[in-house]
This record gives sequence, C-alpha cells and structure tokens, in this order.
Amino acid sequence: MNMTAPVAESTASDIQNQIGNNSTASSPFVTADEVIFFRGPNNKLMRVNSDGTGLSQLGNNTTNSTPFVTSDGWVWFQGTDDKLYKVFNDGSQLSRPGANDTTSSPTVVGGWVYFRGKNNQLYRMDSAGSEQTWIGKQNTNSTPFVTSDGWVWFQGTDNKLYKIFNDGSQLSRPGANDTISSPTVVGGWVYFRGKDNQLYRMDTAGSEQTWIGKQTTKSTPFVTSDGWVWFQGTDNHLYRVFNDGTQLTRPGANDTASTPVIGRVEISEGTVGEWVYFQSTDNKLNRLFQPVAPIATGTMRPKYYILTVLYAPPGMNGGGSVSSVLGNVVSSVNYSSASSTGTATSVSSSFKDGVTVETSIGLNIPLLTKFEVDAQFNASQTTTDQTSETITSSTTFAQNVPGPGADGINHDHDMFVLMLNPLIGVAIYPGNIMQWNMGVNGPVMNIQFPYVGWLKNPSTMPPGVKQQLDAAGLTAADYAQILTANPFAQGATAIDSNRFVPTPQTYPYQPPFSASDPVFTNTITLQSSVTESENHTVQNQYSVSVSVEADFNLLLTPKLKITGSLEWTNTNSYGTSSTSTQTAAATVGGPAFGYSGPTDVVVYWDTLYSSFLFAFPAASPTVVGTLTDASGKVVANKAITLTVGGKKFETFTNQQGQYRFYGAPAGSGSLVVDGSPFAITVGAGAPPGNIRLH
Repeated sequence: MNMTAPVAESTASDIQNQIGNNSTASSPFVTADEVIFFRGPNNKLMRVNSDGTGLSQLGNNTTNSTPFVTSDGWVWFQGTDDKLYKVFNDGSQLSRPGANDTTSSPTVVGGWVYFRGKNNQLYRMDSAGSEQTWIGKQNTNSTPFVTSDGWVWFQGTDNKLYKIFNDGSQLSRPGANDTISSPTVVGGWVYFRGKDNQLYRMDTAGSEQTWIGKQTTKSTPFVTSDGWVWFQGTDNHLYRVFNDGTQLTRPGANDTASTPVIGRVEISEGTVGEWVYFQSTDNKLNRLFQPVAPIATGTMRPKYYILTVLYAPPGMNGGGSVSSVLGNVVSSVNYSSASSTGTATSVSSSFKDGVTVETSIGLNIPLLTKFEVDAQFNASQTTTDQTSETITSSTTFAQNVPGPGADGINHDHDMFVLMLNPLIGVAIYPGNIMQWNMGVNGPVMNIQFPYVGWLKNPSTMPPGVKQQLDAAGLTAADYAQILTANPFAQGATAIDSNRFVPTPQTYPYQPPFSASDPVFTNTITLQSSVTESENHTVQNQYSVSVSVEADFNLLLTPKLKITGSLEWTNTNSYGTSSTSTQTAAATVGGPAFGYSGPTDVVVYWDTLYSSFLFAFPAASPTVVGTLTDASGKVVANKAITLTVGGKKFETFTNQQGQYRFYGAPAGSGSLVVDGSPFAITVGAGAPPGNIRLH
C-alpha cells in the first residue's frame, strides 16, 4: 500500500456490528431504505434488514454474484447456473426475461438491464425481455457502469477503459486508460482501478486525471456524492480518502474482502453519519457508522420566536379589589420556579414550503437538531421525536400574568413571550440533511411581553415596546401572524378540546353579598396533572422571514442561497401514558358588587404552550351542594375535592358556602373537606351534595 501520509484509524465515534450474524460471499447491495441483499452461505440469495432482523432467502434462489435491486422492488441476479434472473423482493414472480445468460452482476438504469453475456458481450435489454441489443458489438470483462444520461462505462476484454452511448454510438477511450475492474462515475468524474492497481480519478472527458493520494486498490471503489472514496486496499484494509487524495483514514481498523457499499446519510445517536456495509475478510456481513462533516455551514436570523402564550385570569373589581386578608389585590398567575411554561418546536417541515436553501449541487433540505439558549429559557431534546426540541422557562425566570382592570375575562390582556433575537446556526450535510442550532443573536435574549391588545391595536403599545419590535423588523403582518397562536385573541369563545384540556380545578367567581363586603380572594396552586385516555397531537405553525446573518462557508460548492420565510412548528403530543405536572401559583378573586355575569371559572391546560387558560363554563355543573359547619352556618372559601370514576376534581365554596363541579362523570364518589370524606352520588337526578361538618 503506497501512501503519502500516515493513516488515521478512526474508532472512537464509530458504531459497528455484524448484521444478524450473517456471512456473505460478495459485496452487499443496500437499498434506499437500508434493506440488504447479498450472496449468503452456499450462494443463497438473501435479504436482511440493516438491524439484522427479517432475514430470509428469496425463494430457493442462489446467485454467483452481488444482486441488483430496483426502486420498485425487483431483484436481478446471476444465478449459479449463470442465467440472468429477476425475482420480486419477497421471493415471488421468478422469471428469466430474454432467456439470457450472464457472467457477472447485472445493473438496471432507466428500465433497461445492462449485463455481460456468456461470451462477454455487452448487452442492453428492456426489463420485460422483449427488446435487446448488443451495444456497439462491444465486449466487457465485468459489470458495466451506466450513467443516468445514457453513457455506458466498461472494462473491455482488452482491459482498456471505454465509454459508449447506450445505443452503441460514440465509442471512445477517454484518457487512454486501462482498468482491471468495473469503473464508477460520480459527479462528472470516473473512478477506476488502473492496471497496476492504482486508484484513479478522471473527468469524463479524459482531460484531467489524478492518482488519488498515491493509493492502490484491489476492487472497484465506492464514491459518495460529497467526494469520499471508499475502497479495499491491496492489503485488504478498508480505507476512506477524499477525492483530492487527502484525509486518508482506516475507519474502525477494519479489513474488507470486496468493495464496500455506503448507505444513506442519517442521524444516529445525535450524530450525522453514513452506514458503511462491507464483507469482512472472514466473510462476515458487517456495517460501520461513520460520522460525516457538513458540506456547508453558516447562520441565519428569523425575526422572532414565540416562546409561549400566557393567558390572563379574570379581572377583579377594576383592579382595585379590597380583601380583608390581602389588602389591595388583582388576580394574577405566577409561573416561577415550579413551572415550565414553554413549547416543543418541530422543524421537520419548517423548510418545506417557506425557506429555500439551494447550493450548486441542488440540496433541498428539511431537518433539525438542538437549541442552546441562555438562563431565561432552557432547552431540552425530546426522547420521542428526534425532530423536535423543547424550550421552557428556567427556574430562575419568573413570569407574572396579571388579570385585567375590569371584571370578567378579557383576552386582550393575554400576553405573548417573544424572543426577538433568535439566531440559527446551520450545517448542511450530504443526503439532503440539515442540522440547525438555535441560539441568541447577541450576549443575552431580547425577550418582550406584548399583550394581545397591543398587537391588535399598535397605537396603544408603549413606545419602548414598539421600538423593540420595530428594531427586530416586525410589521403589522407579523403582529397578525403572532395573534393566530392565541385562538381567543380575536374574540373566539369555542375551546379546542384537542389543544386545551380541562384541569381538575374550578373556582367561584361571585360578587360579594353587599357593596360593603370584601371581594372573594384566594391563593391557589394550579396543576394540570392530566392523563388522557386518547392520543392527541396539537400544532401551531407560523411563518417568519429570515435573513442571512453571516455568509455560508461552502466546503464543496461555490454558492448558497436562502430565500423566503421559515415555518416554525410548535407541537405537542400527549396520550394514554402522558401526565403533565405543570404548576403555577395564582391569586384568584371575584368581581365587584353588582356583577351579573357567570359565577364559576374553569381552568384549562394549554397542551401546546404549557400554560393555563381561564374560561367560564360552557355546560351546567354535574355536582352541586352547600357546605355548612356544625351550627349550620355556611362555610365560604373552603377547598373541596371530589373523586369519582378514578378522577379527581378541585374547587372552592363561594360566599354562600355553595360549590359546583364541572365535567365529573356519573357514579359513586367521595367529597373530601379538611381530610374528612363524605359519600356522594354523581349523575342526572342525583340530589345536591350538601355537607355538614361536625
């Protein structure tokens, strides 16, 4: 083995295994979905999934070489009787189109089968076997290589390297080269094994040629679209070298008995890489995961990112309620150290229709990776979906949402938490894969909390907030887009049961008995703690224009262009095994004397943004009753828990000692007050659950 630099043996980041304890007698064939077809022990024609499962022989067929599998599932192969066969990938429909013989593996391109006949003739036949030609009356010593534009490259029986058009015209010998195995053509370059085993690369016109890294090979090389050349050395070592002759390595310190085959580029255990399939020198069928480097890197800047949506609780007496316990108070919800409001963000389709990322080799990209943000919001990768990430508020970042300064529910007081300086680092990999990495454009996050009412009517927005949004480039169209993340921003009252799940908690929203009485107030802990009986998925998609914040560093290509709008996808899936533990502290209270609206509040959990929504009940209560003490006096502001049908519900009594539960199923239940249980029947026609404490 000749080399100009030491060989690096790559082992630390490699994942390697023998595939299902299988043996092979030739190079494998790997399909786009990573199913492996190979010549097994006793020449059996075999298939197996890349993880070693699904091993089977295709019918009772045997083969003398590597099979060729088409995208529609047909397996073409040289039988052990040297006949040319095709069979479907489940082993059915065996046939012998054209009744041909072959002395090497066939290859299929564009509906035509190219093969070496029994007398070394170079043939082309349509896949039905009805039309066949001896291409230019040429002979070959091996399997030909056929390009998508119709050129057939082959090793002649005189060991010269030829190309010819598939109609038999334009025979030529570019570069006047010899070869002693099949050539391969990738990206306008021909790679071949020279007569002295040299590993060569030549442009298809034959005007430029290099001996790649002064390396030698024992078989046809395999070349990836990003320029890596994998080959079996003359010492039977498995090597990889870049097509300019640099970066020679020996991945995994492996040996190989034939040409290696490279599968698709994918993400495994958080690393972008490709699977290398090969026949080891002890004839084991192995695969090796080899990390790959990006072919382009850079950054781009969306205008904003919606971190979460926070809903205001009902207002209290014009914001100036007086409580005998708390003094002047307003309703509010505090998401602090016990909370994790935020959302999962999926970008599996973020670049689908909006952002076009183009390079000179035509990459068209859809994927993602990991967020990194500062101490105000934390990021974590989900375990169930590799294409989503979760950004949540950190334990050091409290968010307090006050109620409006008027009685009732007013969604103009809901607020958005916007990050105005997201920065996306992008890495583009072979195989149309892009990883991105979300950070901050600047030393810290620029987080703003615009109210719904401000975005609906920007003239009411404080100048300082407006200045921040203007500086980030937000326009009226962006305001309208942001508002769609809150379905109640425009006055809607229907609650989407897929996105908003009722929590076990309700509380009374009742005015005092007289103008001189204090307004009802209490401090409660909101808890979602919801386990659903059905699987749910909820999404919010919104488009944000992007700008290139820094030039992309293109490793292999001269240009890259980004246009359009990025489509963020906030998503959440929850189901039979999903239980939320979101909590928040809330100061809740009633309206002023004279209020005539609804007198109960139901608390919902926004499964998308992990925040709490407050709404008036849309249906009648399923349980009602009155709580009195031992002397018969009503007990106000007392917590009561109902358990029925395996579900738990919580509420408080109002100023008249009355309580109401919503959404409880029918059945025998139990009310608990101050740790004491009371039996109750829930359902239509059931009597009120009046409780007298002893």
